[in-house]
Amino acid sequence: MPVTTKIYQGIGALPGSHKDWAFSAVLLLYYNQILGVPATAASIALAAALLIDAITDPLVGAYSDQFKSRLGRRHPFMYAAAVPIGVLGYLLFSPPADAGHGVLTAWLLVNTVLLHIAFTFFVVPWNALAAEYSDDYVERTSIIAYRHLVGWIGGVVFAFCVLTYVFASTEQHPAGQLNPDAYPVFAVVLGSLMTLWVLITTHLTRREVPYLLQPVDAASRVSVGALLRQILLSLRSRNFRLILVGHLIFAGLSGIGGVFDIYMNTYFWEFVAEDLRWFTLTICGALIGIAAAQPLQRRFEKHRILMLMLSLAAVLGMLKVILRFADVWPDNGDPSLLIALVIQGALFVLCMTIGGIMFSSMTADLVDEQELHTGLRQEGIYASSIAFSAKAVTSLGLIIGGLLLDYVIAFPKASTPGSVAGDTLFRLAFIDGIAVNLLFVVPIAMLSRYTLTRTALTDVQARLARRRGGA
Repeated sequence: MPVTTKIYQGIGALPGSHKDWAFSAVLLLYYNQILGVPATAASIALAAALLIDAITDPLVGAYSDQFKSRLGRRHPFMYAAAVPIGVLGYLLFSPPADAGHGVLTAWLLVNTVLLHIAFTFFVVPWNALAAEYSDDYVERTSIIAYRHLVGWIGGVVFAFCVLTYVFASTEQHPAGQLNPDAYPVFAVVLGSLMTLWVLITTHLTRREVPYLLQPVDAASRVSVGALLRQILLSLRSRNFRLILVGHLIFAGLSGIGGVFDIYMNTYFWEFVAEDLRWFTLTICGALIGIAAAQPLQRRFEKHRILMLMLSLAAVLGMLKVILRFADVWPDNGDPSLLIALVIQGALFVLCMTIGGIMFSSMTADLVDEQELHTGLRQEGIYASSIAFSAKAVTSLGLIIGGLLLDYVIAFPKASTPGSVAGDTLFRLAFIDGIAVNLLFVVPIAMLSRYTLTRTALTDVQARLARRRGGA
């Protein structure tokens, strides 16, 4: 597969990286701390969006598997999603002025649901292309690695520029992420860029369409009932169930950490936006992880690498707050604290990057196993698991994080750094750093039962080749 195509396909990671940063870093902070919406109400709105995703993601995947056109199975959906994604991203951060909490909650609910649906029509077909581009065990990892490379570089540039210029400190708002006047500008930037990247990746990868598989029958002949049966068929795969459920549990746990990061950085570590932008240097960990992913999986099984990375990430997450509780970290305001936490963050990102590449590559491998057992290639349905898992990282985290903020941590609204009680900050740090990371043992245990090894996949592909040859 040409390197240029890997890069062009990798551009498709940028809309998701921008959206996920917005959801994890500032969405709950904006609606809860600035607009005054209770965290629980925001969580309920996001829970509804996640439930709809659980239905729409596999349906779009199944439909795109059967879709037939001159642009192939995937590209028409990607083109159609471009403008709605940008418009809805803009509207999400542009609520009506002087609206009450009920209207704001409804605005959050409607725009989040619609944005997730629009994004499904892009990201599920886009994810499915990874399994179609190559059936090579190693090159599939390379394709995913390029996605992470482009996504990380673009995501870091986006976050650095937003934190430097959009959320810059002012005299009235030293912590620029708490400045309500910054969010209309952020809405325009977010919406415009998401639409731009969707159009670019879709257009530049059109050249590969003639080399991709096409279904025998057009999708118009496929009923909703048939699509649902195909979705249920995919769940018969034990390996698919293991990594899907395991990753969803992991997504919820890591999503909580992502939500709490902005609260921890703003109130526990007392960083301002100009400090937060230096966390973009954690890209160093991502770059090392991307470079190391292929050499590692040449020597070791993918699921074993994923288990190791999750274990190391959990340890690093716990150490982050344990060292504060033990008074090892420098005091807040000391420049060396920022340096130490950026280094810790880079190591954490290193583990998560390698783990993410392994997960996506394993999902592509499962397509071959599914074809052997059922006679169907279900790249779209399997890709929907990646899309749903990615959205679950932010949505589940926001849901659970919002409930914890209101009922366990009891975090006050409209707070300023330095004004939050010490016991509240302790509960925040303990849940974020200790409790959540201890639960990583659940997805790690599930991955230990995964059986599609390199040898097993080679046998699967050999049997498929003999079957196709016989046909």
